[in-house]
Amino acid sequence: MKTGQSTLGVVAISFNEEEDLPFFLENLVAWVDEIVIVDDGSTDETARIAEAAGDKVRFLCSPRGPGEFYSDQRNKGIGASSSEWLIHMDIDERVSRDLASEIRAAIDSGGADAYRFRRRNYFLHRPMRGGGWQSWNQVHLARRDVLRFGGMFHESCELSSGVMVGQLSGLMNHLNDANYEERLRKSHSYHEEVVSTIRASGRRVTWRWIVLDPLITFAKIFIWKCGCRDGTLGLIFALHSATARFRAIASVWSEQNRIERTALEKTLLDQWRDESPAGPIDREG
Repeated sequence: MKTGQSTLGVVAISFNEEEDLPFFLENLVAWVDEIVIVDDGSTDETARIAEAAGDKVRFLCSPRGPGEFYSDQRNKGIGASSSEWLIHMDIDERVSRDLASEIRAAIDSGGADAYRFRRRNYFLHRPMRGGGWQSWNQVHLARRDVLRFGGMFHESCELSSGVMVGQLSGLMNHLNDANYEERLRKSHSYHEEVVSTIRASGRRVTWRWIVLDPLITFAKIFIWKCGCRDGTLGLIFALHSATARFRAIASVWSEQNRIERTALEKTLLDQWRDESPAGPIDREG
């Protein structure tokens, strides 16, 4: 493997990021060689901020087409980059100083082709210690030619065969949502992914599933994954996750037990005819 100073870039995807983008760029521009941002058609000041940030920043306006997902956007960024190594980030992520130093040392060492690192996740601007947030440990640092992304909204890492993967100890700070309303909007966008997974199982949705699955989801997050360590914040997140799961299951039940509107209209029309009085309908006035 190559040793010595390696070029390092960042690939990120964006949509209406005018609030987070300045801090994202400030966190990176002094110590990485390239920043590629693939934008989904922002309507705010995102493009202007990125284009004013200097030569290191490349802004690609490339809205997703039919059937394209966030993973496709990330892969576009890989294709547009030129650095030997890439960090794959969200605009609301910030590299800690410890992680930055560790990344630079790792990519120059020749010890691996890709690296996992962990996140310090924030929910409603507070760091989360439990609830499953602490389990995130993904390969988001890799040589440009060994990693691609798959999946719909929660992207999966697809590594080339035979790739050596190392582990970093520094943390990526993930700021997540500005408020609970933003969390609801994100949950709505993830809804179809969960529905697709349930639909693909081929199971019939029963009342037991509707009742038990959200309860199990709540227990898993709040108790088994230690969401209770975060107090009220952990309770809010566990309840949010349980209700999101309920909405997805209810959507599949609705599909499996669908009654067409035309059939309902016909039923009501038949009832109207059967129940009609022999004489004209009385009217007031």
